[in-house]
Order: sequence, then C-alpha cells, then structure tokens
Amino acid sequence: MKKQKHSLLGLERVLPMLSQQRGWEEQLDLHSVFVNWSKLLDKDISDHCQPLKIISKVLWIEVENSAWLQQFQFQTVLILDVLNKSLRISKLKGIRFCVELEERRAAEQQKPALVYSQPSAEEITEFEQQIECIPDKNVRDAMIRFWYISHACKKGMAEK
Repeated sequence: MKKQKHSLLGLERVLPMLSQQRGWEEQLDLHSVFVNWSKLLDKDISDHCQPLKIISKVLWIEVENSAWLQQFQFQTVLILDVLNKSLRISKLKGIRFCVELEERRAAEQQKPALVYSQPSAEEITEFEQQIECIPDKNVRDAMIRFWYISHACKKGMAEK
C-alpha cells in the first residue's frame, strides 16, 4: 500500500476557497465598501458620513447631521454609482441615510480608538500548544502573530 502525501495549502489559497465554498464572496465584495470608503468618495463626503451596515444589498450611511443628510440625498445616484463601480461581483441596490446619534458620537469621542491588552503568558503558551501540530514553522509563526494581534488590540474596549 502506498503512503499518501498530505500537503498543506497555504492560507493565501485556503481563504479564497473557503469563502467561495461558503458563499461569502458576494458579502465580502459588498463589505469592501467599508474598507475603501475614504478612497472611493471625495473627502467632502467621506468626512461627514460613514457606512453603517448593509441589509438586503441596501447600504445604510450614517450622516453627521440633518443638513448633510439633505445634501447627500441629492447625491444618492452619484454615490451609488461610484460605490457599485468599485465592486467586482455584486451591486448595491440602494442607499439609505440616517442621522448619527449624538449619544454614540459622544461615547466614541471618549473611547480610545484602539486599546492594547497583552495576552497572558498562559494564553500564549496554550495557543502555541494548539498549533504545534502544524509542520511548517512559517505558517505557525504567522498564525501566532495573527492570534496575538487579534487578542492584544481591541477597538474601543477597556483593558481587563
């Protein structure tokens, strides 16, 4: 009997396959709007509003105040066109605007943007033990860096 060779695929090949198998490609494409917001739109627009959520291919945009809301409503077709041109495999059906809640704005101004909270030595050791079965040292090192950053940096959360 022949021994089968087990080859590990690199993360750069696994993640696209996984997103395709799970049907996440379209959602990832739609949500690229959040990542590229300030690059896609003029500074005048992106400084006064931000994408909030996408529901049924409709992008909800949170606007600084009612004056900007009215201004952006006149530019809805233009904004939608720019955003849809940036998408590869999906299209937004529409845009809805809402005024930013004062309470949330005040709370966000008080919170630090990013809080550093170092994982304990026990947590680091435990994770290293979990991934020691991965034969490729470079992959293990990349996994440890990714895990460490994801556990150490918390957006707007207080240190425990």
